[in-house]
Amino acid sequence: KNMRYTEWYALGEFVDNAIQSYRLNKKVLKKLDPLFKLKIKIDILGSEIQIKDNAAGIGHDRYSAAFETGKPPPDSTGLSEFGVGMKIAACWFADRWKVHTKAIGETAYRLVEFDINKIREKNITTLDVIRAPAKLNSHYTIVTLSKLNHKPRSLTITKIKEHLGSMYRHLVNTSEIDIIVDNKSLRYEKPKIRTSGYYKDWEDGIIKKPKPIKWYKEFSFEFEKMPITGFVAIREKGKVKQPGFSLFRRGRLITGTEDNSFKPEKIFGQSNDRRQQVIFGEVHMDDMPVAFSKNDFVWDEVKKNRFISKLHEEVQFIDKEKKIDFIKQSKNWSEDLERDDIRTESKNDLETVKKFLTKGLEQAKIETAKIIPLTKKHTIAEEQDSIDEYQVPFLGVNYNIKVFNEYSNDKDLYDIELKGEKTVKIFLNLKHPFASRFFTARNERVGFSILIAYLACCEVHITKKEGVKDASLIRFRLNEICQNIPPRT
Repeated sequence: KNMRYTEWYALGEFVDNAIQSYRLNKKVLKKLDPLFKLKIKIDILGSEIQIKDNAAGIGHDRYSAAFETGKPPPDSTGLSEFGVGMKIAACWFADRWKVHTKAIGETAYRLVEFDINKIREKNITTLDVIRAPAKLNSHYTIVTLSKLNHKPRSLTITKIKEHLGSMYRHLVNTSEIDIIVDNKSLRYEKPKIRTSGYYKDWEDGIIKKPKPIKWYKEFSFEFEKMPITGFVAIREKGKVKQPGFSLFRRGRLITGTEDNSFKPEKIFGQSNDRRQQVIFGEVHMDDMPVAFSKNDFVWDEVKKNRFISKLHEEVQFIDKEKKIDFIKQSKNWSEDLERDDIRTESKNDLETVKKFLTKGLEQAKIETAKIIPLTKKHTIAEEQDSIDEYQVPFLGVNYNIKVFNEYSNDKDLYDIELKGEKTVKIFLNLKHPFASRFFTARNERVGFSILIAYLACCEVHITKKEGVKDASLIRFRLNEICQNIPPRT
């Protein structure tokens, strides 16, 4: 009960057993009922959990072995292979649990109860099994977990539904199997896949309207003589908490969930990389050894890294010619690249830029540029509008920065005051004709303030640390040019 486990992986063990029982007895079940559909019903009742299925039940030939830990079934090529899953899951969940089962083609049901504390305290080695007559063609298994060690709450129940739906996604969306949790049939909704042009075509301007590509690629390769298949794709809309690659074995998810994602850095980059939010896919590796808890594969870091390198090689390019880089697309593409309105507006904006470049520069006066000292008093601004002084490291020097907003009729767009060698005061004149014309919206004012503050810090550093005496001439000329653009009337 102290094993590192989750409710959904534990419940998955009971689901695995039901699915395996169905698959092994499918012909018989379908013969009895051509419309037969496997139903696995999980009810979380607070004080107990009940898992009920209508599969073929546990027959007398396997009954004793089914409750013996570590005794694999005769056919271990399916979802039940180690002979430990149900027992470990039941003991992890509860100190008391019982199994009521009726096997197809038999004339009696069987019921056995495990009280773990009692078994341990009294060193019990055998249990009595209740056996009673039942209809020949009835078939089911009901597992009831009580005296719970792990009681799923509302948030956990939501996660159970999401994770089980994801784990058995290739089954729950078919007409063959229905998994029901708290009276809700599970479904899996596939992420929508991005269709767009190649980012490089937009950026290079080679093609005005590149051909749309559906960013989806299927792959198959061999890893250590094991066949690997799957697909990789780009989500239409990014999602911070998403599984990346979902790794399957025999149609059942092993690892790669929102809570335990599989996002190797070689493919997804670091945590703040856009690829973390948009790349997703599935990898099917039926022959890869799996842990008995079925929540990870059995591989060391060396083997895992070799696999990741091979996977990276398979997904990097979407085309056979290796010209269209899938990974770079997921890192560099942005929606703005393909928004026709933005591209049209930005093209039209160039005409406006041309007009104001001409107007601002041609009216500049021919006069001797002044070397402006890095000291000027701005008493009113210091009294009214500022942010707290904070330290910023810049090219090996820790500067103390303080930024002030001014609303002055002064002709300068911005100014700098330097105290000592490292304390910089930056004054931004938001009432300046240029600022009041072009920087009116909040995000525009913020962008303007950041850019001017960068310019000011560069000037201070170039002057004081790099010995450029006339660096302030840039500020002089910029203030003069911006004065030539009056506000709208």
